[in-house]
Amino acid sequence: MMSRIPCLLLCFTAASGLLRGESSEYPLAINLPTVDMMQFRDMGIAFTHRFDTPAAGHGKDLYGLDGYAYPAFGFDFGIKPVKGLNAILYRTADNKTLVLALQQRVLDLQSMRMAVRAERFDEVVPRTQTPLGTVGISGGTVQVPAEFFIGDLTTFTLVPTYISRTTTQDKGVFTAGAGVRVDVTGKLGLLAEYYPRPGKIGKDFKPGYALGATYRTLKHRFTLLGTNALGTTANQVLSGDFGGGPRSTGQWALGFNLTRTF
Repeated sequence: MMSRIPCLLLCFTAASGLLRGESSEYPLAINLPTVDMMQFRDMGIAFTHRFDTPAAGHGKDLYGLDGYAYPAFGFDFGIKPVKGLNAILYRTADNKTLVLALQQRVLDLQSMRMAVRAERFDEVVPRTQTPLGTVGISGGTVQVPAEFFIGDLTTFTLVPTYISRTTTQDKGVFTAGAGVRVDVTGKLGLLAEYYPRPGKIGKDFKPGYALGATYRTLKHRFTLLGTNALGTTANQVLSGDFGGGPRSTGQWALGFNLTRTF
């Protein structure tokens, strides 16, 4: 009888692993959402930080680290009754923007996976017209993150996005962010993202870019990055006109993301 107990425990552990499928992961690359998710009732926390001062070609201001920075916190909760459904709360200092989102994974194949994400954003500052556009706006975004796997090491991402209101546009805009992630080792990875200028946004605005390196442990993931795009939310990064739009190619600033799962 006693000899059966270790066998039963082994079978139970294996079955639990099959049921869980994959570990929880906060659905964030650099600025684009991923198709990752928090499992069951797991919770994830994200801390993002973007320095405002460009990392100029000298060290007098420690490559922008002496300047002002915009921090933000995010929380992601797994919704156990609905498989693949997550609820996300995110708050950034940029115009005191509050984001409430639901993300549902709808496809999970060997070569690709896909999710649908709906957000409500509110800039909790007085509505004001500035030389760069209107601040204090509210609206919504709908995104369809899709990931395509090339072998075991490379993931291409496409994120078609609709934004109902931007800094300079009262009407909605369509766009699509793109990215690539490469696993160098089991812990170290490289990331790149591209944020095109939506067609309705003036031609004096530039597209955005971001490059980063990420290091992961069992529960933490740290990403060091450089980008010419201001902000971290969909309406800030993908709208193309937030804060005057992305900077010129030589005016990148540093930043980092830190995520933790529970």
